[in-house]
Amino acid sequence: MKSISVGMIIRSLFSRLLVFLLMAALAIPMLLIMLLMPKKWRAESKLLFWLTNILYVGSLKCIFMPIVVRGKENIPDSPVIIAANHQSALDIPLVGSLLDCHPHVWLARSELMNSWVLRFVLPYFAVVADVNSPMKAMRSLLKIISLVNGKRCHLLIFPEGQRHNDDDVHEFFGGFVILAKKMGRPVVPVRIFNANKVYARDAFWARWHPITVVVGKPLLMGEDETDEAFRHRVRQWFVEQKEE
Repeated sequence: MKSISVGMIIRSLFSRLLVFLLMAALAIPMLLIMLLMPKKWRAESKLLFWLTNILYVGSLKCIFMPIVVRGKENIPDSPVIIAANHQSALDIPLVGSLLDCHPHVWLARSELMNSWVLRFVLPYFAVVADVNSPMKAMRSLLKIISLVNGKRCHLLIFPEGQRHNDDDVHEFFGGFVILAKKMGRPVVPVRIFNANKVYARDAFWARWHPITVVVGKPLLMGEDETDEAFRHRVRQWFVEQKEE
């Protein structure tokens, strides 16, 4: 077990305080929008995603870690499915900050609804999927298709399904393949390095370590390509990425 230094404790507590103050400052305007704005408008609200981007970027500034992003220009203005590996709670602002206020919807696991805070917030920014039941998972996919199809919203997903503390690329669930095929959208892969070294799953103290985010070019499913072949091709991109 790695030792905990005084500097780590001070930096972590100060970062948490700053994030709390940031969330408190944004809470009232975002809450008003979420409660008063019809759901069909929220999906493309410039004001809501401007505030959300402040939360993403501000949260990353508060952790005082060097972050290098490569390939951000590969994210087009047209709606895509953004698929990222999942190592840490930091992955959410790391991926969200790439979008520069562009409207987007997350696909989230139902287990997150166990948190009393997320139980209230998640339905406004995400479609919750129960991957433990194939029928419920398919209903969630159909729900998100009906929500974002025809809109300029990006769809954000972690195909590994949960956070992993190691640096490996784990198996991908096939939900993103179904979405890509049904919606005719390309998949933009995003590989995150070292977020787990900064703030691992179930960790309280944040450790200092540079973070790298690599954005790949859009991958479009071929007309004759099978679901399994496309899932493997997207996952293989993650495997082939190397940290510089």
